[in-house]
Amino acid sequence: MWIAALLLVGAAGAFWGAGSVPVALLCLASVAAVVALSGVARRILGVLLVLVGVVAAFNGHWLAIAGGVLVVASGVLQVALGGRMPKIGVGGQKTRAHDPETDMWRALERGDDPTDDKAAGGPSSNE
Repeated sequence: MWIAALLLVGAAGAFWGAGSVPVALLCLASVAAVVALSGVARRILGVLLVLVGVVAAFNGHWLAIAGGVLVVASGVLQVALGGRMPKIGVGGQKTRAHDPETDMWRALERGDDPTDDKAAGGPSSNE
């Protein structure tokens, strides 16, 4: 995902240098879209970027051609790998492993005795 975003930033710089400011701004807006979208929406964005890159490269300026190549490369990455790229905010959400020590501290915070077998659901000590 970050490679596709960096390609778009580079393309924005190339288009800005070629004098194609609207296309440069479109590339910068596409960076936010790449990061925010996922799945099919990201692939559709990739197809649109390939089309924009091809059309914008026909400006004739060598920087516009380089920017078009970068936009097309970013679009191809998004079409090919869009389903496997993470969505923003999803990368850090992982399931936590069960940690007995953490459970003991949480029991203390609740006011429970973590060593009491009755509170933990263990067998009763009244024999």
